[in-house]
Amino acid sequence: MAGKNSPATRPGSVREELGRVFEASSSVDEFVHGLMSFLVDLSREHPNHPMLTALSEEISRASSAPLAASAMHDLRSLLQGVTAGLDYAPGLLARSGVLEPGANKSIDTRRVELVLEAIDDARSGSRMAAELAAETLQIQRDCMSPKDQKVERLPLNGALSSAARLGGRLVPLELRFETEDTLEVQAPRSALMRVMVNLLRNAAHAIHELEDPVGAGVTISSWASDEFAFVQVADDGPGIPAAAVASIFDLFFTTHAEGTGIGLYVCKTLVNTWGGMIHADSRDGEGARFTFSVPKVDVGA
Repeated sequence: MAGKNSPATRPGSVREELGRVFEASSSVDEFVHGLMSFLVDLSREHPNHPMLTALSEEISRASSAPLAASAMHDLRSLLQGVTAGLDYAPGLLARSGVLEPGANKSIDTRRVELVLEAIDDARSGSRMAAELAAETLQIQRDCMSPKDQKVERLPLNGALSSAARLGGRLVPLELRFETEDTLEVQAPRSALMRVMVNLLRNAAHAIHELEDPVGAGVTISSWASDEFAFVQVADDGPGIPAAAVASIFDLFFTTHAEGTGIGLYVCKTLVNTWGGMIHADSRDGEGARFTFSVPKVDVGA
């Protein structure tokens, strides 16, 4: 039971005690420290009170935000440096003469092609990671706005192949393609890649939850209407519980123990930004299908 003179038992004591702490503080930092001391005393008298528990969680989240923001800022700067180095690498190879036809018969040109392909994948990955770091900062500020990304005219199959290759480097996958060859779309290339990599990563996690994942894989499909191209990523995993489908794109909602609940939210935000839509279709035990749309290139453009 709380003591006779404790701040939580006297009439009007909470407001009076907070007023006293505020008046006695010479700075914001000093007031915050005094407030924390007061809350600690209050929580000892009322352990497990839901309001105090919620307040403690909010204060903890708020206090960690500046550190997270600083870390994301530094991470973005580092990734931009990595990207700059990767951008420089192909030109360096070209100037060395290695890429010249017949420059050196001892050079395995196929291996050089694979090196350039790996560099391109690394550039895409580092750009995506830098943008993710930037978006994490924006989420913390409740102002996520990727609308300044450059819309490009893209061959859809090329973007899907690059995303599948990059996704496969991150998480091993057995992929099947059922795509149209000639579709061209209008979207930011990096954003489209990131949507695909997020969906492929989710599909891989779902398959790894199976007791026997042998033979299970992911099918990437595409088709088109008059105005939009549609892309579907379908996995052979355990499916999404029916109760979770409606919330699957909500920020911080996740069905995976190690998930962050950010990836699908970012997918929805990016797809909406370029004028498309995304939805999930699943039955428990029958895999999951994520389908999104991308504007097609105007034939008269």
